[in-house]
Amino acid sequence: MQILCEGHPRILGLSAGMRFVSHPPHVCEEPVLVGETFIDDFGCSIYGSVLHDGGRFRMWYQAWPRDYDGSDSLAVACVESDDGLTWRRPSHGLMERDGSRDNALTNLPFHAPSVLLDPDADADRRYRAFGYTHPERAIGYHIPTSEPGYYTAHSPDGLHWTVEPGPLWPQADVITAAWDPWQGPGGAARIALKHNGLSAGQFRRRFFTAQWRDGTSTSPVSAFVADELDDMAARARGCVSADYYGLSWIFSPGPTVAVTWMFRHQGPLGHSARQMWQYGNQGAVDFELRYQLERGGRWLALPGRPDWVAAADMPEWARGGLYGASHALDVGDRTRLYFTGTRERHGWSGADVDTKEKRQKLAQDGGFARIGLMSWPRHRLLGARADLLEYIDLLAEPLTHDKAAGLVLNCSTNGGGRVRVALLDGDRNALDGYTFEDCDGLSGDHLAAPVRWRGSADLPGIDMARQLIARVEIESGALWAFSFDR
Repeated sequence: MQILCEGHPRILGLSAGMRFVSHPPHVCEEPVLVGETFIDDFGCSIYGSVLHDGGRFRMWYQAWPRDYDGSDSLAVACVESDDGLTWRRPSHGLMERDGSRDNALTNLPFHAPSVLLDPDADADRRYRAFGYTHPERAIGYHIPTSEPGYYTAHSPDGLHWTVEPGPLWPQADVITAAWDPWQGPGGAARIALKHNGLSAGQFRRRFFTAQWRDGTSTSPVSAFVADELDDMAARARGCVSADYYGLSWIFSPGPTVAVTWMFRHQGPLGHSARQMWQYGNQGAVDFELRYQLERGGRWLALPGRPDWVAAADMPEWARGGLYGASHALDVGDRTRLYFTGTRERHGWSGADVDTKEKRQKLAQDGGFARIGLMSWPRHRLLGARADLLEYIDLLAEPLTHDKAAGLVLNCSTNGGGRVRVALLDGDRNALDGYTFEDCDGLSGDHLAAPVRWRGSADLPGIDMARQLIARVEIESGALWAFSFDR
């Protein structure tokens, strides 16, 4: 289905009272994965991916060990689940830690690993990963070249990995990648990678995007750069400035949605003069939604750049900051996003505290980072809401007399509300038999409801040279997604 958002090319018009909104997710109160072994006692971060493969869920996550020394972790664990809620830690026997190989570690030496299934690859390269690594720090791993940067690797089973010569791209830290089946013929991996550096005299994080397919990668293109509107939104929340810490991909046949991890900076209060470099390194991380109407186009935001999920509103274990998986996952009639929640704000380790003592305490209490789950009804992420009686005009795909099609809506109404549809020609004249009075109407909550006129869901055949417009009338409700293909 097509996710409805402001600027969608199939929106021809709408009434003045229609408001573009986002749908809030449901957040599980308890984390689904907490550190409990030597390899992840200091924390579990979904700097990684969750896939539903072969009837089971598999999660690749960043494991922060009990003896964490303050440097970036390059350890990637893989756990399994039947339902995506209760996870088991298989012993893969690949990497020795604390004198034992009885752990869930893979031999993938990446920080912020993204794992995907490559539909074009041979069996021995079925799994594809992207991540950052520094060969000099990857003790015990095999990396064919010595330069740090963003690399890719392949695997037959998601456990035994071969890192390919690289790096593909320079820079370091967070990278998220996922397979977009609608990116050109056959799909492609879409990648967001972080560039750190000074901007306007301040340290800023910004993101570039690239693509990969069949062993070929594109050059990164600038996509997310903090601007004055981001800083204004940060100041409205009591912070001083903002930048982008990462993003999680959500693909559809129409718009692409990114859950952006907005890092709102706090001032370096409580620091000594020699630690003023920590400016831009402390603060909370919240989730916002951004969307791209066409692949390769501009990234847009909802009016006012509201939070989709604010860390301050989360359960106690996630009020310091939020960091998402590489991409969302459709499971039945809901979409899931696994995320990392932290109790501490970002940058706590750079403050004037005894970090060794604090690390030891955190390792004894489930770690500094835990993995949680949020979900929402499928295709119900962005939409248009009517508090009273409003309408929105949608342009249908070209139709002919020999092609039957239908209009399917993802919509919801409040008590007493309803949704009706009239079909119009290009001159905005109603077609006989397809007026509002002919429409059976919809009330309640529907994820994929066919629109019917006097019991029939068929659309009229129209010459391809003429337009067919669906005027959707919404009374006290919302339209979230649509499709002209049954």
